[in-house]
Amino acid sequence: MEASSPAGLAGNGEHSATNSIQEKQDGIVALPAGDGPEYATGLQMFLIMFTIFMSTLLVALEIGIIATAIPGITDSFHQLDDAGWYGSATFILGGASSPMWGKVFKYLKVKFAYLTSVVFFLVGSIVAAAAPNSTAVIIGRAIQGLGATGTLSGSVLIINYVTQPKRRPVLIGSWMGVFMVSTILGPVIGGAFTSGVSWRWCFWINLPLGGPIVALVLLFLQVPKHIKPAPATWKEIILQLDLPGFSLLLASLICLTLALQWGGQTKAWSEGSVIATLVLWIFFTISFFIVEWLQGARAMVPLKLLRPRMTWTNALYCYILNAVDFQIIFYLPIYFQSIHGQSAITGGVNTLPFLAFFALGSMVSGAVIGKTRHMQPYQLISALLMTAGTALLYTMDINSSQARYIGPQVLFGFGVGLGSQIPMMAVQGFSTPENVANSTGIMLMCQAISAAYCLPVAQSLFANRMLQTLKSTAPNIDAVKVINTGASEIQHVFKGEDLTAVLGAYMAGIKDVFTFSLASSALTVLIALVIPSRKLPDHDIMETEEKVAV
Repeated sequence: MEASSPAGLAGNGEHSATNSIQEKQDGIVALPAGDGPEYATGLQMFLIMFTIFMSTLLVALEIGIIATAIPGITDSFHQLDDAGWYGSATFILGGASSPMWGKVFKYLKVKFAYLTSVVFFLVGSIVAAAAPNSTAVIIGRAIQGLGATGTLSGSVLIINYVTQPKRRPVLIGSWMGVFMVSTILGPVIGGAFTSGVSWRWCFWINLPLGGPIVALVLLFLQVPKHIKPAPATWKEIILQLDLPGFSLLLASLICLTLALQWGGQTKAWSEGSVIATLVLWIFFTISFFIVEWLQGARAMVPLKLLRPRMTWTNALYCYILNAVDFQIIFYLPIYFQSIHGQSAITGGVNTLPFLAFFALGSMVSGAVIGKTRHMQPYQLISALLMTAGTALLYTMDINSSQARYIGPQVLFGFGVGLGSQIPMMAVQGFSTPENVANSTGIMLMCQAISAAYCLPVAQSLFANRMLQTLKSTAPNIDAVKVINTGASEIQHVFKGEDLTAVLGAYMAGIKDVFTFSLASSALTVLIALVIPSRKLPDHDIMETEEKVAV
């Protein structure tokens, strides 16, 4: 089935845009003079982008806000074993559902699909805010993840739908800047609510913010007339969602998270339940790829879309870069709060250099690529800067000065910002119009699923190394008490030699996470060298492709 909506840029990994245009000029497709896609301009463009940025701000805040709310939630329900799920539930559902949202935007009206994703997010916020028990919080966070992924997927697609090709790199860069600003400000806002009011307000606050956003979507989100859903029956749409593939991917992520949550912390790695969940994770993952192969064009991750080197290398680059990014976002505040005894708000302020230089790198990337159309050189520079930044973060210790932990953030933040948006632009730019929705879903899956994988791994590395270090340096200290104590409370609960031992164990665990980040950053350098060095199609060619697709 061929979609009727020109969902993105021109060309693909196997045929050049120029050849595609030539085929159409040879008589395969003819268009009346003056026909072509219509793009938003002026006030209409401003209102659409404002709506997208506000919805992105809303859902991205929630990604980071949970970090400082978890201690308050565990105090309310006394379910420490569930603490890891409060953060990971969002990423698990988000990662598993990202490709499905690509199908939803392909076969349903864009405005309806986008509004539905926002409503899902708000419903999840209500469930989490009013939760009578720990399980309800996890369910609410999962629903939030489902909605947040749809909102983020739709935001990137709508930018492609309503803007001229030459403006897309800058606007996608600006959108990525809004996303990162919101993600980093989340822990600061969460800390303020948790300390000053209640952790429940981390979720209730979404309602007064979400209501106006729903109104903005209804009033101002106008999609160009040439963007139409692909024709399909409801039965075909359901089959296209690939529910078997979704179920297998979701099950594999849950099994991995359980294994890493238990192993070495609440259960021994040799216990049967830990081994069983690891085996099931492998089984479900293999089964997922088999099902995707059997599903063919109906797969939520059509494997044929990953065949071009331009696509699979950028998908891998996107996956690893975001894994590193999330590790630093989550564990740098832990370093500030535990090692330096800073409050959640102060720790958030000390991450502002990372925030500012990420935004700068993102804007520089969008502007330079929009001008030169080159991508791969900036991905390589991004990977090198990111590796240098993580290396400096790894060398921090208990006595590091403010200048010592601000400098690495500048280098790392600019490096990540420089390369973060390029994979999405590359995959969209070299996808055929009918495949852009699916390709966008795959790329957003790489972003979300990297967090679903790397954060449990990082937590396992941190907790296991911390407990091992504590056992060897201070066996008299109750390990359960250390685990139950939040990062910001360590310096209040422990004193004297016990505090010194606990801080040393915390630092050892954090260094293990930064080691993981450093190795992953170095891997992005190698991946960048494999990415094809091709320019994005020229503006004229891209616009002609979209005109022909109408």
